[in-house]
Amino acid sequence: MGGRCYCLKMLPWFVLVQIILGFAWGNTTTDLCERMCSCIEVEGVLHIDCERRGISDLQHYSAPTSRFYQLFLHGNSLSKLLPNEFANFYNAVTLHLENNGLHDIIPGAFLGLQLVKRLHINNNKIKGFRKNAFLGLDDLEYLQADFNLLRDIDPGAFRDLNELEVLILNDNLITSLPANLFQNVPITHLDLRGNRLKTLPYEGILELLPGIAEILLEDNPWDCTCNLLPLKEWLEHISHSALIGRVVCEAPMRLQGNDLNETSEFDLCPSQNENDLSLVAPPTQRPSGLPPTPAIQHPRPPTSASVHKGISKPRGNWQLRTRPSANAVIPNGNNIPLLLNGCPTTCSCSITSLESGLEVNCRGSKLESVADLQPKPFKAQELFLRQNNIGLIRKTHFLNYSSLTLLDLGNNAIKLIENNTFCNLTNLRWLYLDNNNLETLIPEMFAGLQNAEYLNLEFNLIQLILPGTFNWMPNLRELFLHNNLLKSLPVDVFSSVSLSKLSLHTNYFMYLPVTGVLDQLTSVVQIDLHGNPWDCSCNIIAFKQWVERMGSDVVVSELKCASPEEFWDRDFKSISNELMCPELYSKIHLTFSSSSNITISTETGTHVNPYLETSRVSISVLVPGLLLVFVTSAFTVVGMLVFILRNRKRSRKRDTNSSASEINSLQTVCDSYWHNGPYHAEGPHRVYDCVAHTLTD
Repeated sequence: MGGRCYCLKMLPWFVLVQIILGFAWGNTTTDLCERMCSCIEVEGVLHIDCERRGISDLQHYSAPTSRFYQLFLHGNSLSKLLPNEFANFYNAVTLHLENNGLHDIIPGAFLGLQLVKRLHINNNKIKGFRKNAFLGLDDLEYLQADFNLLRDIDPGAFRDLNELEVLILNDNLITSLPANLFQNVPITHLDLRGNRLKTLPYEGILELLPGIAEILLEDNPWDCTCNLLPLKEWLEHISHSALIGRVVCEAPMRLQGNDLNETSEFDLCPSQNENDLSLVAPPTQRPSGLPPTPAIQHPRPPTSASVHKGISKPRGNWQLRTRPSANAVIPNGNNIPLLLNGCPTTCSCSITSLESGLEVNCRGSKLESVADLQPKPFKAQELFLRQNNIGLIRKTHFLNYSSLTLLDLGNNAIKLIENNTFCNLTNLRWLYLDNNNLETLIPEMFAGLQNAEYLNLEFNLIQLILPGTFNWMPNLRELFLHNNLLKSLPVDVFSSVSLSKLSLHTNYFMYLPVTGVLDQLTSVVQIDLHGNPWDCSCNIIAFKQWVERMGSDVVVSELKCASPEEFWDRDFKSISNELMCPELYSKIHLTFSSSSNITISTETGTHVNPYLETSRVSISVLVPGLLLVFVTSAFTVVGMLVFILRNRKRSRKRDTNSSASEINSLQTVCDSYWHNGPYHAEGPHRVYDCVAHTLTD
């Protein structure tokens, strides 16, 4: 008895858990390899492939206990992971849980997975990581959690991951990282692209990454102020040994589009006595991720005198003014009151000429409503309300702003814009709504903006765009929808606009339809689509062909596959259509082979005609060809029917003529009988007897 106890003590604790749970459940678990999944050995490691098997929980399933394996569970229905969910899978070394609709991980769910080194939970709906969320993953080295809805991460979420080296968190909604998140976590590769980060502090975050070899930080709305100095200094310190993604300034406006590495400390944190140039006007080009195109020029002067990574921006002729007094004068020296109705209390205003109108700068004024602007500025032409606390825009807020040509509402907390809010802004040309909390776009939201040319909606929470949303803006040329939660676009979404520049990168598109969506982009010069989880299967073939037709000058970024796994991280332009969709092209091959039956005999055998190779037959050629065959067949059938009907008609005529001839013959015979025969004396009433007699004869 004592020997048995000793043997139990020597077993790993997670094996003991399995034995205990096995007794508790009465050994009712089903081996996945026996019934549900395909299990094959690849390079000495067992692959248990349970993709799209409809699995909603794992507590009644098990896996082989005699060997290590990689467990593939992507595309199932594991929406919530409960404690001891994987208790029967203690020999797993890799775990794939992509595309499960997973939204919650209860601490203890991974207990027993002590051997797992790679965990993939990307492309789900996880909104946060709790404390001890990864308890049990003692040997985890690689964690992939991109393309989720991550916003909240507990400081103790990773405290059990003492072997974690690679952490992939790109394309989420993270606004900040909690202090001491990486305490005792030996991170060497960190991907934070496509989030909502404005700064990264040194204390509690960067100081805990001494062994970093790669850190990717692109596509975040970085606030290039004094708070970003620690990040700049840290990046300069590690730049000689680490691969670093670009940090591009989103704010303040005077630095928008600047690379942090090329921005001086003085520009980031000017002295308090210097005027803040960021309060004057927006830049010519927004940080859209798109390279500049000489053909696209804003008709208004830029305000940034900085250089955007080798691209010079001309200086704008913008003059600065602090908030003037009631006796302020126009710069040309005329003693005319500058503000007839005053400047809003918390803002600064400037003017260059009486015709140009006011430039009202209320950036960072802690406003909670547009209605708080008192007094209302007279003849305001440009209104900057960036970096306030505005959460709701009402249709009464802009009734007295008909002269506006530019409105900047970026970097607030706007969740709702009432219908017809902008109806009075018929002169507006630039509208910034970036870095807010908008979730749905509807047509009435943009009613009245018939002269708008530029619309920025990046870094929101947009999941749905209703049909006809942009119909109110026929002059719209530049549209930025990147870093949102879009999965699809409605039919005819671009039917009423002639876009020259479009940014859709860093969303959740798996493919984009050509008919009714992309084919309406007849004037597009640049389109950015990178950072989406493209599904490189049959559904994407038409989209891929459209991208290839447009060329790299228009589609300015690589489009990398997120699924299936065999194509992961490959640019889909480098993958043939036949590899992406073998079932479709095999059908095309069989159709052409059976219909043509054309072969070439050689000494080595018989080969299919090379002109019928499936890789050379595109759908755009096949469909018209089949349509032509169908139309030709239809005309042939109709012709045959007409021919048959005409023959029948002629046959009926011949029958009618034959009957008439017979009657005429009878009439002749009867006449002969009438005049010469025995019936002459008996009169006409014997004609019928004559006919009968003749027929009898």
